[in-house]
Amino acid sequence: MALALHFASDMIATAPCTQTSTLKVSVGFASYPDLRRASHDAAEMAKAGLGASQCRLALLVTAGLTGDEPTRSVKGILGPVGLAGGSAAALLTEHGIMREGAIVIALATEGDAATGAAAVPARDSGDAGSRAARTILAGWPFRLRYPRGLGLAFANEGSPLAFLDTWREFMGPKMRTVCGVLGGPLHGSSSERPVASVACLEASYATGLGYAEGFAGEDAPEPARLIHGAAEATMTAVKRLDERSAKLVLVFETTARAKALGAAAKDEWSRVQAAAGDRAPCVGWLCESVAGYGRGIQPADDPRALIVAAIGDPPTTPTA
Repeated sequence: MALALHFASDMIATAPCTQTSTLKVSVGFASYPDLRRASHDAAEMAKAGLGASQCRLALLVTAGLTGDEPTRSVKGILGPVGLAGGSAAALLTEHGIMREGAIVIALATEGDAATGAAAVPARDSGDAGSRAARTILAGWPFRLRYPRGLGLAFANEGSPLAFLDTWREFMGPKMRTVCGVLGGPLHGSSSERPVASVACLEASYATGLGYAEGFAGEDAPEPARLIHGAAEATMTAVKRLDERSAKLVLVFETTARAKALGAAAKDEWSRVQAAAGDRAPCVGWLCESVAGYGRGIQPADDPRALIVAAIGDPPTTPTA
Protein backbone atom coordinates (compact mmCIF):
# COMPACT_ATOMS: atom_id res chain seq x y z
CA MET A 1 0.00 0.00 0.00
CA ALA A 2 1.64 3.22 -1.14
CA LEU A 3 1.62 6.20 1.15
CA ALA A 4 1.13 9.82 0.14
CA LEU A 5 3.21 12.27 2.18
CA HIS A 6 2.25 15.94 2.32
CA PHE A 7 4.74 18.45 3.69
CA ALA A 8 3.74 21.90 4.92
CA SER A 9 5.94 23.88 7.31
CA ASP A 10 6.68 21.48 10.19
CA MET A 11 3.82 19.14 9.35
CA ILE A 12 3.54 15.76 7.71
CA ALA A 13 0.42 13.80 6.79
CA THR A 14 0.16 10.17 5.80
CA ALA A 15 -2.76 8.98 3.67
CA PRO A 16 -3.76 5.42 2.83
CA CYS A 17 -4.08 4.04 -0.67
CA THR A 18 -7.37 4.47 -2.45
CA GLN A 19 -8.17 0.77 -2.87
CA THR A 20 -11.46 -0.42 -1.40
CA SER A 21 -11.15 -1.80 2.13
CA THR A 22 -13.24 -2.26 5.23
CA LEU A 23 -10.62 -0.36 7.23
CA LYS A 24 -8.95 2.92 6.33
CA VAL A 25 -6.28 4.62 8.41
CA SER A 26 -4.80 8.08 8.06
CA VAL A 27 -2.14 9.74 10.20
CA GLY A 28 -1.43 13.45 10.59
CA PHE A 29 1.50 15.06 12.40
CA ALA A 30 2.10 18.73 13.22
CA SER A 31 4.72 20.47 15.33
CA TYR A 32 3.90 23.83 16.91
CA PRO A 33 4.50 25.15 20.44
CA ASP A 34 0.74 25.47 20.99
CA LEU A 35 -1.09 22.26 21.90
CA ARG A 36 -4.42 23.17 20.35
CA ARG A 37 -2.99 24.42 17.06
CA ALA A 38 -0.74 21.38 16.59
CA SER A 39 -3.61 19.00 17.39
CA HIS A 40 -6.00 20.92 15.13
CA ASP A 41 -3.65 20.83 12.14
CA ALA A 42 -2.75 17.17 12.66
CA ALA A 43 -6.47 16.32 12.79
CA GLU A 44 -7.14 18.23 9.57
CA MET A 45 -4.46 16.25 7.76
CA ALA A 46 -5.68 12.94 9.18
CA LYS A 47 -9.21 13.73 8.03
CA ALA A 48 -8.00 14.68 4.55
CA GLY A 49 -6.26 11.33 4.26
CA LEU A 50 -9.55 9.46 4.79
CA GLY A 51 -11.14 11.11 1.78
CA ALA A 52 -14.92 10.62 1.81
CA SER A 53 -14.77 8.00 4.59
CA GLN A 54 -16.11 8.93 8.03
CA CYS A 55 -13.72 8.67 10.96
CA ARG A 56 -15.08 6.38 13.70
CA LEU A 57 -12.17 6.19 16.14
CA ALA A 58 -9.14 8.41 16.74
CA LEU A 59 -5.95 8.57 18.76
CA LEU A 60 -4.31 11.84 19.81
CA VAL A 61 -0.81 11.67 21.28
CA THR A 62 1.19 14.83 21.97
CA ALA A 63 4.63 15.70 23.30
CA GLY A 64 6.27 18.84 24.64
CA LEU A 65 3.29 21.15 24.05
CA THR A 66 1.40 23.58 26.25
CA GLY A 67 -2.10 24.99 25.89
CA ASP A 68 -5.76 24.14 26.40
CA GLU A 69 -6.99 20.54 26.30
CA PRO A 70 -7.34 19.80 22.56
CA THR A 71 -10.01 17.09 22.49
CA ARG A 72 -12.89 19.39 21.57
CA SER A 73 -10.89 20.97 18.75
CA VAL A 74 -9.97 17.57 17.28
CA LYS A 75 -13.56 16.34 17.46
CA GLY A 76 -14.71 19.53 15.78
CA ILE A 77 -12.72 18.40 12.74
CA LEU A 78 -13.19 14.64 12.81
CA GLY A 79 -16.79 14.64 14.07
CA PRO A 80 -18.33 12.90 17.10
CA VAL A 81 -15.71 10.16 17.24
CA GLY A 82 -14.40 8.10 20.11
CA LEU A 83 -11.00 9.54 21.01
CA ALA A 84 -8.19 8.48 23.33
CA GLY A 85 -4.58 9.42 23.97
CA GLY A 86 -2.36 11.59 26.09
CA SER A 87 0.90 13.47 26.48
CA ALA A 88 4.06 11.39 25.96
CA ALA A 89 7.76 12.09 26.47
CA ALA A 90 8.40 11.95 22.71
CA LEU A 91 6.78 10.90 19.44
CA LEU A 92 8.12 8.42 16.89
CA THR A 93 7.36 9.74 13.40
CA GLU A 94 8.61 9.68 9.83
CA HIS A 95 10.72 12.69 10.83
CA GLY A 96 12.37 10.58 13.54
CA ILE A 97 12.08 10.99 17.31
CA MET A 98 10.24 14.27 17.92
CA ARG A 99 10.16 16.00 21.32
CA GLU A 100 7.43 18.42 20.26
CA GLY A 101 4.31 17.85 18.22
CA ALA A 102 0.96 16.10 17.91
CA ILE A 103 0.00 12.86 16.16
CA VAL A 104 -3.62 12.21 15.19
CA ILE A 105 -4.54 8.73 13.94
CA ALA A 106 -7.97 8.47 12.32
CA LEU A 107 -9.66 5.14 11.62
CA ALA A 108 -12.67 4.66 9.35
CA THR A 109 -14.48 1.33 9.65
CA GLU A 110 -17.12 -0.34 7.52
CA GLY A 111 -19.20 -3.46 7.91
CA ASP A 112 -19.48 -5.41 11.13
CA ALA A 113 -17.14 -3.37 13.32
CA ALA A 114 -17.72 -1.62 16.63
CA THR A 115 -15.57 1.11 18.15
CA GLY A 116 -15.45 2.53 21.63
CA ALA A 117 -13.46 4.97 23.72
CA ALA A 118 -13.45 5.94 27.37
CA ALA A 119 -11.55 8.41 29.53
CA VAL A 120 -12.21 7.44 33.12
CA PRO A 121 -11.40 8.87 36.54
CA ALA A 122 -10.48 6.19 39.07
CA ARG A 123 -8.72 5.45 42.36
CA ASP A 124 -5.80 3.81 40.56
CA SER A 125 -4.90 2.10 37.30
CA GLY A 126 -6.50 -1.18 38.40
CA ASP A 127 -9.81 0.53 39.08
CA ALA A 128 -9.43 2.39 35.77
CA GLY A 129 -9.14 -0.89 33.86
CA SER A 130 -12.48 -2.20 35.08
CA ARG A 131 -14.23 1.16 34.67
CA ALA A 132 -13.00 1.62 31.10
CA ALA A 133 -13.99 -1.94 30.14
CA ARG A 134 -17.49 -1.58 31.58
CA THR A 135 -17.99 1.77 29.87
CA ILE A 136 -16.97 0.45 26.45
CA LEU A 137 -18.89 -2.82 26.75
CA ALA A 138 -22.02 -0.89 27.71
CA GLY A 139 -21.96 0.58 24.20
CA TRP A 140 -21.75 -2.88 22.61
CA PRO A 141 -24.92 -4.64 23.80
CA PHE A 142 -25.02 -6.97 20.79
CA ARG A 143 -21.37 -8.02 20.61
CA LEU A 144 -19.89 -11.38 21.52
CA ARG A 145 -19.54 -12.43 25.15
CA TYR A 146 -15.79 -12.12 24.70
CA PRO A 147 -15.20 -9.47 22.02
CA ARG A 148 -12.22 -9.77 19.69
CA GLY A 149 -10.12 -6.93 18.39
CA LEU A 150 -7.49 -4.44 19.53
CA GLY A 151 -7.41 -2.19 22.58
CA LEU A 152 -5.01 0.74 23.01
CA ALA A 153 -4.81 2.15 26.52
CA PHE A 154 -3.04 5.14 28.04
CA ALA A 155 -2.62 5.70 31.77
CA ASN A 156 -1.10 8.70 33.51
CA GLU A 157 0.18 6.84 36.57
CA GLY A 158 0.38 3.45 38.23
CA SER A 159 1.11 0.09 36.67
CA PRO A 160 0.06 -1.05 33.18
CA LEU A 161 -0.17 -4.57 34.59
CA ALA A 162 -2.77 -3.47 37.14
CA PHE A 163 -4.82 -1.91 34.34
CA LEU A 164 -4.62 -5.01 32.16
CA ASP A 165 -5.54 -7.39 34.98
CA THR A 166 -8.92 -5.78 35.62
CA TRP A 167 -9.50 -4.89 31.95
CA ARG A 168 -9.10 -8.51 30.94
CA GLU A 169 -11.60 -9.70 33.58
CA PHE A 170 -14.32 -7.92 31.61
CA MET A 171 -12.99 -7.99 28.02
CA GLY A 172 -11.84 -11.60 28.05
CA PRO A 173 -8.85 -13.21 26.30
CA LYS A 174 -9.59 -12.23 22.69
CA MET A 175 -9.24 -8.46 23.00
CA ARG A 176 -5.52 -7.95 22.42
CA THR A 177 -4.50 -4.86 24.35
CA VAL A 178 -1.45 -2.67 24.92
CA CYS A 179 -1.27 -0.23 27.84
CA GLY A 180 1.33 2.51 28.13
CA VAL A 181 1.79 4.72 31.19
CA LEU A 182 2.59 8.18 29.82
CA GLY A 183 3.04 10.11 33.04
CA GLY A 184 1.45 13.22 31.54
CA PRO A 185 -2.11 14.52 31.06
CA LEU A 186 -4.50 12.29 29.14
CA HIS A 187 -6.75 13.28 26.24
CA GLY A 188 -10.36 12.18 25.92
CA SER A 189 -13.87 13.21 26.88
CA SER A 190 -14.14 13.33 30.67
CA SER A 191 -15.48 15.90 33.09
CA GLU A 192 -12.84 14.84 35.62
CA ARG A 193 -9.10 14.24 35.42
CA PRO A 194 -8.90 10.77 33.85
CA VAL A 195 -6.55 8.08 35.08
CA ALA A 196 -6.90 6.09 31.86
CA SER A 197 -7.90 6.88 28.28
CA VAL A 198 -8.73 3.90 26.06
CA ALA A 199 -9.64 3.30 22.42
CA CYS A 200 -11.01 -0.06 21.36
CA LEU A 201 -11.82 -1.62 17.98
CA GLU A 202 -14.00 -4.74 18.00
CA ALA A 203 -14.08 -6.50 14.64
CA SER A 204 -12.64 -9.40 12.66
CA TYR A 205 -9.66 -7.32 11.52
CA ALA A 206 -6.36 -9.15 11.65
CA THR A 207 -4.24 -8.00 14.58
CA GLY A 208 -0.72 -8.79 15.69
CA LEU A 209 1.51 -7.99 18.66
CA GLY A 210 5.27 -8.15 18.99
CA TYR A 211 7.30 -7.87 22.18
CA ALA A 212 10.95 -6.86 22.63
CA GLU A 213 12.56 -7.56 25.99
CA GLY A 214 14.50 -4.78 27.63
CA PHE A 215 17.21 -6.80 29.37
CA ALA A 216 16.16 -5.27 32.67
CA GLY A 217 18.92 -7.02 34.64
CA GLU A 218 21.69 -5.15 32.83
CA ASP A 219 22.86 -1.66 33.74
CA ALA A 220 24.16 -0.99 30.23
CA PRO A 221 22.60 -3.35 27.66
CA GLU A 222 24.29 -3.68 24.31
CA PRO A 223 22.50 -1.35 21.85
CA ALA A 224 22.76 -3.88 19.03
CA ARG A 225 20.67 -6.38 20.99
CA LEU A 226 17.97 -3.83 21.75
CA ILE A 227 17.86 -2.73 18.12
CA HIS A 228 17.63 -6.32 16.88
CA GLY A 229 14.90 -7.08 19.42
CA ALA A 230 12.83 -4.10 18.28
CA ALA A 231 13.10 -5.12 14.62
CA GLU A 232 12.14 -8.70 15.49
CA ALA A 233 9.12 -7.51 17.49
CA THR A 234 7.95 -5.43 14.53
CA MET A 235 8.32 -8.28 12.07
CA THR A 236 6.47 -10.59 14.47
CA ALA A 237 3.53 -8.18 14.80
CA VAL A 238 3.21 -7.81 11.03
CA LYS A 239 3.67 -11.55 10.41
CA ARG A 240 0.78 -12.33 12.75
CA LEU A 241 -1.56 -10.54 10.36
CA ASP A 242 -1.45 -13.83 8.42
CA GLU A 243 -0.36 -12.20 5.16
CA ARG A 244 -3.12 -9.59 5.26
CA SER A 245 -1.99 -6.10 4.34
CA ALA A 246 -1.01 -4.01 7.35
CA LYS A 247 -2.99 -0.78 7.68
CA LEU A 248 -1.29 0.60 10.78
CA VAL A 249 1.76 -0.21 12.91
CA LEU A 250 2.03 1.34 16.40
CA VAL A 251 5.04 1.28 18.71
CA PHE A 252 4.92 1.69 22.50
CA GLU A 253 8.52 2.17 23.69
CA THR A 254 9.75 2.90 27.20
CA THR A 255 11.75 6.04 27.92
CA ALA A 256 14.26 3.88 29.84
CA ARG A 257 14.91 1.86 26.68
CA ALA A 258 15.47 5.01 24.62
CA LYS A 259 17.78 6.37 27.31
CA ALA A 260 19.78 3.13 27.41
CA LEU A 261 20.18 3.32 23.63
CA GLY A 262 21.35 6.92 23.69
CA ALA A 263 22.41 8.07 20.24
CA ALA A 264 21.52 4.60 18.88
CA ALA A 265 17.81 5.26 19.53
CA LYS A 266 17.47 6.78 16.07
CA ASP A 267 19.02 3.63 14.57
CA GLU A 268 16.50 1.48 16.43
CA TRP A 269 13.61 3.56 15.08
CA SER A 270 14.98 3.30 11.54
CA ARG A 271 15.12 -0.50 11.87
CA VAL A 272 11.57 -0.60 13.20
CA GLN A 273 10.32 1.45 10.25
CA ALA A 274 12.17 -0.79 7.81
CA ALA A 275 10.69 -3.90 9.43
CA ALA A 276 7.19 -2.41 9.26
CA GLY A 277 7.57 -1.75 5.54
CA ASP A 278 6.37 1.19 3.52
CA ARG A 279 2.81 0.01 2.86
CA ALA A 280 1.29 1.31 6.11
CA PRO A 281 1.85 4.21 8.52
CA CYS A 282 4.25 3.39 11.36
CA VAL A 283 4.29 5.74 14.34
CA GLY A 284 4.73 5.50 18.09
CA TRP A 285 5.57 7.22 21.37
CA LEU A 286 7.69 6.89 24.48
CA CYS A 287 6.05 5.71 27.71
CA GLU A 288 7.24 5.46 31.29
CA SER A 289 6.20 1.78 31.26
CA VAL A 290 4.30 -0.53 28.94
CA ALA A 291 2.66 -3.95 29.04
CA GLY A 292 0.33 -5.93 26.80
CA TYR A 293 -1.47 -9.20 26.41
CA GLY A 294 -2.61 -11.23 23.46
CA ARG A 295 -1.26 -13.91 21.16
CA GLY A 296 2.46 -14.26 21.86
CA ILE A 297 2.58 -11.76 24.73
CA GLN A 298 2.23 -12.34 28.43
CA PRO A 299 1.92 -9.25 30.68
CA ALA A 300 5.34 -8.57 32.21
CA ASP A 301 6.97 -5.76 34.17
CA ASP A 302 10.01 -4.88 32.07
CA PRO A 303 11.25 -1.28 32.34
CA ARG A 304 13.02 -1.36 28.99
CA ALA A 305 10.42 -3.16 26.91
CA LEU A 306 8.99 -2.27 23.51
CA ILE A 307 5.64 -3.47 22.17
CA VAL A 308 4.45 -3.27 18.59
CA ALA A 309 0.78 -3.51 17.59
CA ALA A 310 -0.27 -4.03 13.97
CA ILE A 311 -3.72 -4.12 12.42
CA GLY A 312 -4.71 -5.19 8.93
CA ASP A 313 -7.49 -6.30 6.65
CA PRO A 314 -10.04 -8.85 7.91
CA PRO A 315 -9.05 -12.48 7.38
CA THR A 316 -11.32 -14.72 5.33
CA THR A 317 -12.41 -16.42 8.52
CA PRO A 318 -12.02 -14.79 11.96
CA THR A 319 -9.09 -16.00 14.06
CA ALA A 320 -8.89 -16.17 17.82
